[in-house]
Amino acid sequence: MSNRPRTCIECETALPAEAPPSRRYCGITCRRRASRRRERRAAHETEVARLKRLLSEATAREDRLESRLAAARERIETTRTKMRRQAVKHRKRERHAQRAIIDRVQTLVATRDRLSSVTADLEVAASNQNDRTDLEFAAQQIVDLQKRLATVTDRHQALTGQHAQLRDRYAALVSDYNKAADRLNDLARDRQRFRPVVEAWDTLAGRLAKSAKTTTLSAGDREIVRMWATWQTGRDRRRRAGQ
Repeated sequence: MSNRPRTCIECETALPAEAPPSRRYCGITCRRRASRRRERRAAHETEVARLKRLLSEATAREDRLESRLAAARERIETTRTKMRRQAVKHRKRERHAQRAIIDRVQTLVATRDRLSSVTADLEVAASNQNDRTDLEFAAQQIVDLQKRLATVTDRHQALTGQHAQLRDRYAALVSDYNKAADRLNDLARDRQRFRPVVEAWDTLAGRLAKSAKTTTLSAGDREIVRMWATWQTGRDRRRRAGQ
């Protein structure tokens, strides 16, 4: 058995020879100093674990926001393309409807003028007591012109209704586009709010990856380094893609 005297594990002062085997400190001061050191170490490890958890949650949230932002951008671009096409079609239909309305109005005016002319001719024929055959022919022309006038009026009303429907559809598309743009702005603001946390995590994780070899890190630290490397790869890929 060794005769080497036992010492205090805190200050390395020699313990009394009659001290029991379970004694480790020379006095209450060293015992309290060691206890406070253990408490500080435990508090530090708890804070590090909390920070790791917060960084992990922030990273996961940023990934989700990145995915949602990319999907929202794709939906916005699809909506913009669809709206541009709808706007072109709407303008074409509107021009066509306007031309059709103008043509119908011109036809209506011409029909009215023709009806006035025939009516005047009929009055002249009646006043001059012309042949009854001419009167019957003029009357038939009046009936035909009245039918044409009614047809043109119905067509004008139908075109007016189609024009109103197209205008309402265009207004609805503009409203959907504005809602999608507002949603994209909300996602961009969320991304800016979490950027400081992600940048701090990027710095800490980068320092952790460079501070020691991977084999000397704990399992939790190796998981953080692996997550950081994967996140950097995705970030570089998004930057190259222009997102």
